[in-house]
Amino acid sequence: MSRNKMSPFRKDSLVLVAITALIFSQTWRTAMTDEGGMRLPKNVLPVSYDIQLLPIIEEGNFTTPGFVEIVVDCIETTSAISMNSADISIDESSIMISDIASQEPIGVMNLMVEDDRQIITIELDSQLMSGRQYKISMNFVAVLNDELRGFYRSTYEENGETKYLAVTQFSAPDARRSFPCFDEPNMKAVFTIKLGRKLSMSSNSNMPKIKTEPIQGMADYVWDYYQTTVKMSSYLVGMMVSEFTGVPSESELNRVPFTIWTRPSLTNLTKYAGNIAPQILKYFEYFTQIDYPLPKVDIAAIPDFAAGAMENWGHINFREADLLIDEQRSSEVAKQRVAEVTGHELGHMWFGNLVTHDWWSLVWLKEGFARYVQYIGTDSVEPGFQMDEQFGVATLQSVFRVDSLESSRPLDFDVNNSASLNTLFDVVVYDKGASIVRMMANFLGPETFRRSMTRYLHSRAYANAVQDDLWRAVQEQIEIDGLVLPATVKTIMDPWTNKMGYPLITVTRNYDGTSGGTISQSRFLLRKSTNSTDSIVYRWWVPLTFTADFSLPQKSIWISDKEDSIPLPDLSATDDEWVLFNVGQVGYYRVSYDDTNYGLILQQLATDHTVISAKNRAQLLDDTLTIARANIVPYEKALDLTKYLALERDYAPWTAATNALDFIDIMLYGYPDFNEWKVYLSDLVVPLYQYVGFDEGTRDTHLFIYTRTHAIHWACTKLEIDDCVQHANQVYASWMTNVITENDISPNLLRLISCSAIANGSDPEWNFGYQKYLASTLANEKIDLLKAMTCTKETDIIYHMLEMMINENSGIRLQDANTLFSSIAANPVGHGVALDFLATRWDEVNAYFSGYVGFGGSSMPGLFRSLCDRVNTNEQLAELTKLRDDHLDVLGSSKTVNQGLELAQSNVKWVEQHYSEVITWLKNQKMSSASTTISPNYVVMVTLCGVLSMFFKT
Repeated sequence: MSRNKMSPFRKDSLVLVAITALIFSQTWRTAMTDEGGMRLPKNVLPVSYDIQLLPIIEEGNFTTPGFVEIVVDCIETTSAISMNSADISIDESSIMISDIASQEPIGVMNLMVEDDRQIITIELDSQLMSGRQYKISMNFVAVLNDELRGFYRSTYEENGETKYLAVTQFSAPDARRSFPCFDEPNMKAVFTIKLGRKLSMSSNSNMPKIKTEPIQGMADYVWDYYQTTVKMSSYLVGMMVSEFTGVPSESELNRVPFTIWTRPSLTNLTKYAGNIAPQILKYFEYFTQIDYPLPKVDIAAIPDFAAGAMENWGHINFREADLLIDEQRSSEVAKQRVAEVTGHELGHMWFGNLVTHDWWSLVWLKEGFARYVQYIGTDSVEPGFQMDEQFGVATLQSVFRVDSLESSRPLDFDVNNSASLNTLFDVVVYDKGASIVRMMANFLGPETFRRSMTRYLHSRAYANAVQDDLWRAVQEQIEIDGLVLPATVKTIMDPWTNKMGYPLITVTRNYDGTSGGTISQSRFLLRKSTNSTDSIVYRWWVPLTFTADFSLPQKSIWISDKEDSIPLPDLSATDDEWVLFNVGQVGYYRVSYDDTNYGLILQQLATDHTVISAKNRAQLLDDTLTIARANIVPYEKALDLTKYLALERDYAPWTAATNALDFIDIMLYGYPDFNEWKVYLSDLVVPLYQYVGFDEGTRDTHLFIYTRTHAIHWACTKLEIDDCVQHANQVYASWMTNVITENDISPNLLRLISCSAIANGSDPEWNFGYQKYLASTLANEKIDLLKAMTCTKETDIIYHMLEMMINENSGIRLQDANTLFSSIAANPVGHGVALDFLATRWDEVNAYFSGYVGFGGSSMPGLFRSLCDRVNTNEQLAELTKLRDDHLDVLGSSKTVNQGLELAQSNVKWVEQHYSEVITWLKNQKMSSASTTISPNYVVMVTLCGVLSMFFKT
């Protein structure tokens, strides 16, 4: 059946397209089954796309009429063409198929639509022949939705007027919501894009604009034509139509032009990103030895954006909070966040864009590498951030908590439907992926690792990769460099990606004068169920490092995935010297020791903790307190380790400590002896608070500022130390009475000061914070104020905030709703209110978030998950379980929900097993005589350091 191609872009035809598409959508034969999964057949593969889109950005008509022409190679003879389409109305009468060589048309018999699978199939009246090329074309109308996916609309206020823009978020995978396509990462093609817009607006896409022409029959509308892209996956197509202003980077390193795009009122906030982005790109060109292949980089700050950013090749989209900062009013946290996200997205230009994962089950090949290189990219422009000092506590220890659950998953984890695909973008993909890359880089050495990455990227450039492609390139470089490993890199690394979890390394020393011992491995689980049916043997190739003296080179040895334990004849330590494993916490494993070695470590920490590196002090705290949760070491030993914290002043150990101690704080909350815990913690926190001080100094380092935020968070909001609370309340009161403005408050302390004042205040303090939130034009400041508002202890206000969350006129953006809910759920008073709200208002909440998948999966499982951490009674657990059971259709199959419930169950079990043990230990502490356990000379040294730090703060 042959049909004439419509001319879709005359003004009268726009209406016709919309009407006819809707009519045809009513008459399609629709198959509502997912039996075939979400994969497309590979009988035809795309070569090129010509795409014409005209987003109508007007209230009452948020649609995008479009036309697409796709050239395909026929790989296998077939009489049907399947491709992806979701929420698109296709004009069936416009579909045309033709043989490119003969120009003969191929008749279309029918269009079959499978909504659940997001697949359309064009059934033909004759066969496409293998080895020939064909052209597919059609007209369609897509919805310019408000769901933050596909080609969607975002809004902002400018001079009292609501402004709209159209912008894309196609990962993963949502290009199919904008135009029919072969929306799989291994179906790469080139894209030629033509975007329509009003004359008052501008457009952007992956490539530079070639020309602009009027749209015939549409006054004040024009077409922007763009250069054809390089070969890439459909999820990397980026488009934007807006009234934004572009600010060119002034960096002298601009081999490639950089432009930061934002709403006109925020152009003054682009300088930092415009400065660091070209520097990071240049560093990655050095690191990979591969030039960035596109002729420009556009970076856009989007008011409504589900992810932190999206690496569209040549046109990267960011959340405003992750790109725009006021270098006077933005916090150090916000500044680092901009640097990290910029490094992450620019890293994707090589890891993900140039070389792309073959299928979404291997998404760690892009996200794990991008997370890893964001650290080295940030370090290249901000060495003062000490990114290597942060990796262990921010990334590795973060994923440890999830990967110690039976409901975790391997890095290589297959998916067969869109819902489960979105949940792949989780902490395992990002942080475990980065952690095993870091571990591999360490045992390869920096130069072999860097050269192997260059080899890998060259070998799969403009193509796709599976894990074996990576291992093959690394192995080739290992052999060229003459590096000796105990097995091939594939043999070593496959268990880390194909199995969930990680090992606990148990070190048992001999103490017989031989300096030997035994090393064993087993899977670490927070709680092992008695009815587990998991038959996988959990052993790994583990690169073990150890030392008894950090001033000397570390020692190393391997344990294989065939060995439960190995003898270690020489630990290079006498019987009265400690030994520490996992030097720098570079390995993806935890460590447990025999009682004597623990005793030697405790003695060293009490005498001079700085002899042990800060990264390994952080490791000791996180490992030991977590291992105690799993009943592997007694809590007496783990808590004994925390006593030295009265003398600890460094960021990494305190970050690990506060994460681990926060768990105990949550478990004891609401029980009769909770005050015993607060007294003990005060003895640890007050010395740190006094050391860092409440007020900032001009010479404070980046991590010193971070450490102060730990101290003030605990001193003000958790322990309510009088000096801290009074300081915070005084500053906030002065702000409320206009004695000072927000410009007079340190941006690093704004959230903490506001949180403390709102927690200790009532309606006036909260209302003031809310008004400041609404008035702020600085995205990262708005997030700080939003979090501070959730610190209130007034249940009526908390309930009101939850209602605001589902009110589109409240001023709280959809992208920030999860932040609001999770912050309330983390509030000891707010937790019960949030649980009740979600249970009783489920239908309203679910309807409000309907269609908004967000980044990392559906919103409802995410909201449920945020309720799990504070559960510490059987009653709370029963309520949570009932909530899950009442909504199995939404929550029942979610891995996020299962992980949350597993954590909640382990929390309740912890109270049963450890509450009395911890309280007994607390009551036995005699903290008044620190000199009995701490060297007097060491006290003098720490005191002198405190005096010097006060000098350098001024």
